[in-house]
Amino acid sequence: MNAQIVVKSIIFNKNRSRILLLQRSSDDPVGPNTWEGAGGNIECGETPEIAIKREIREEAGITDITVKNVAYVTLVNGDNPYLIIAYICESLTETVTLSDEHQAFMWADKEACKVMLPRAIIEDFDKNGILELFRNSTD
Repeated sequence: MNAQIVVKSIIFNKNRSRILLLQRSSDDPVGPNTWEGAGGNIECGETPEIAIKREIREEAGITDITVKNVAYVTLVNGDNPYLIIAYICESLTETVTLSDEHQAFMWADKEACKVMLPRAIIEDFDKNGILELFRNSTD
C-alpha cells in the first residue's frame, strides 16, 4: 500500500503573534469539528510549495503567503496512510474567507493552540519546536 502526500500549513501572523487555525465542517467525513491548519492533497503537476499556497487560497482566501520552510514531515499510519509535509508560512493578512470545508477560524496564541488542536498535532508541534514561533515573534 502506498501513502499519499498531504501538505499542511502553519500560518504565522507576526503582527498578531498568532497562528491561523481552521475548524473542519461538522459534516466532514474525516475529523468533523476538529481544528487544523489549511492544507490538503498535492494535485498532479504541483510542487508541494505550489500546493500549499493553493490550499491556503482555497480554504482561507489568503493570497499573500510566504512559504518559509518545512516545519516537519510525519507519517500518519492506518488503513490509508499519508505523509504530511507541514510548512511554516507567513502572512500579514488577518481577514479569512472560509471555504465549505471549514466552519470557523481563529488566530490562536500558544495556549489556544494547545487547547484547540488535536493531541497528535500538538505532539508534532512540541517535537519540532513549532510553539517557539510565539517566543521568537518579537525578533
